[in-house]
Amino acid sequence: AKRYRTLVRAINIRRGLRRKDDQPPENHWKKRFPELEEELLDTYYKFKGWNREGIPTKESLHDLELDYVSEDFIQRGILADGDDAPAKEPSAEKVQE
Repeated sequence: AKRYRTLVRAINIRRGLRRKDDQPPENHWKKRFPELEEELLDTYYKFKGWNREGIPTKESLHDLELDYVSEDFIQRGILADGDDAPAKEPSAEKVQE
């Protein structure tokens, strides 16, 4: 299940999905707690093996035998080569390929 969910996430990452898009609907809670939401999202990303922007790390992709996905992310400029930090925001041209 983790491999499948990571593949789904990778497809969405290629389409431009990032942390800013991972938010509960405005009417989800009567009162919003932005700090708590950020903390919960950090915990979820860490559990999934994703970096702070919600992009699967090279290490987690390798563990799931999805090295070709990390190579694709590096080629597209989504992940920087040599670490798990996100690269600069990819252009729409690269995302839509």
